[in-house]
Amino acid sequence: MTRRVLLPLRGYFFAFLFCAYPAKAQLDVRLESARTTFLQYAPIPVLVRVKNIGAEEVRLRSLSGQPWMEFFVKSHDGLSVREQSPLVPEDRILKSGQSLRLEIDLAPHFLIREPGAYYIRLAVRGEQGDPWLTAPLEVAVARGQTLWSQERGLGTERRVFSLVRFYENPGLGLYLVVDLPGQQQFFPARRLGTYVPLTRPTAEFDAKNHLHCLFSIGSGQYRIVVANQNGDLLRQETRQEAPTAPILRLAPDGDVTVQGGMVILPQNLRERLSYLQSRLGAAGSESAPPGL
Repeated sequence: MTRRVLLPLRGYFFAFLFCAYPAKAQLDVRLESARTTFLQYAPIPVLVRVKNIGAEEVRLRSLSGQPWMEFFVKSHDGLSVREQSPLVPEDRILKSGQSLRLEIDLAPHFLIREPGAYYIRLAVRGEQGDPWLTAPLEVAVARGQTLWSQERGLGTERRVFSLVRFYENPGLGLYLVVDLPGQQQFFPARRLGTYVPLTRPTAEFDAKNHLHCLFSIGSGQYRIVVANQNGDLLRQETRQEAPTAPILRLAPDGDVTVQGGMVILPQNLRERLSYLQSRLGAAGSESAPPGL
């Protein structure tokens, strides 16, 4: 979804109330999002595109402590969403015809946590202080369906680990959610990958309290992910049935292994191995005695 700037504005924008003054268009400002629905506590990535469509260069820099790029977020009931961590963009210079592309996760900067609809606007100011404001970008935050959950630890180390299925239109995603019950903090929900509900996800904790998760990503294909107790991803791999489906095994000493299936190497690694094998084969042919 794309929201394109309509008119350059003059003056300070506050609470989405503004007055528009005619001015020569100098910037094309767009706020985009590949998706419009996000899981509660998951990242909310947006894409900012700024292009200088005028004849003169444009300097984008902070003035009097005010950043050249600001986001404004409102909930569905019209309330402004508080900014918890200021976004301070680097100063930029755009020559005529030049473009700027920025990918930004809004979740760490705004308290967009409660389920519901939200409206996001972007204001970009040139050195003259005249802001260009995008039309509202509407996104929604929703809860998913918990497929597996387990509590670990005691006291302040108590955590609840959950595997959550979330509809992403057109498919499903599987997320790892780590809750801290009774504490005023949370860890971001981690997307583990595309989920195809042919089988239910399985999970095991090893002796280091790392979570090992196995789930289906397609017919005969599975993803294995390892995460620490904060939900940070440590390792992941993809396997296919060959001939049996992979399963997680927990040993008495707390070691978790994957049995069955065959590892599918990433495309770039397969190409690299193929290149090395061809080089080794060529080197072997050159060193072989004549007649062999």
